[in-house]
Amino acid sequence: MLLVLTTMFFEVEHTFIFFVLFALFLFMYHYRATEKFNIIFLIYLVALMISEVGFLYDFETYINLTAFTYIISQMCFLWLLKPVLKIKWKNFSTHNLTELIVGFLGVSYIIGYLLYLIFPLIPDLTLFLPSIIAYLIITILCIGIPFFNKHPDNIILWGIGGGMIAEMTCAFIFEYVSGYRIFIVMAHVFGAFLKIIFTIYLTRILDIKNSEKEYG
Repeated sequence: MLLVLTTMFFEVEHTFIFFVLFALFLFMYHYRATEKFNIIFLIYLVALMISEVGFLYDFETYINLTAFTYIISQMCFLWLLKPVLKIKWKNFSTHNLTELIVGFLGVSYIIGYLLYLIFPLIPDLTLFLPSIIAYLIITILCIGIPFFNKHPDNIILWGIGGGMIAEMTCAFIFEYVSGYRIFIVMAHVFGAFLKIIFTIYLTRILDIKNSEKEYG
């Protein structure tokens, strides 16, 4: 909430400390819930924080730093999801096929159209393109896993995927389409939302893994 308020009313330089405090809060919450020091989760939070701050300060100047740290964060994200990445085709019902296709096409249209608009404006695609590929892979996984793993808590992944799409959309609208501050505020809201529910999901992921036979 403090991050949102400072973004709304103050210059960007005043928001950095709240990124640090938010990342620290999420890490401590995860540590207290699991009683484990998860270095990969810490790297994920730090890398994503640097990427978000670099975007907020001056995306075109810090584009390679922003893209590189984002790639690192998504690699950590993928590693953290490893316990639930096994695809169990026997769990997939054909009546879910329509929802999966519609969802995939809808997400593809939103992301594809946004990328179509911003790609000509990107000053350096060297690392930006791999970061977009990493983003697409993670988004597709978040949307697809609940169709193949029926554990009820996997529905959280849809919230994470939706938060990623909304955050990216609002951030790039602010950067290249409209300078209205409300868009970067909304990007922060969605970004905070997806990180909170991802942290909650990680505290449950081993239970999800251990009870997979119950939902097989």
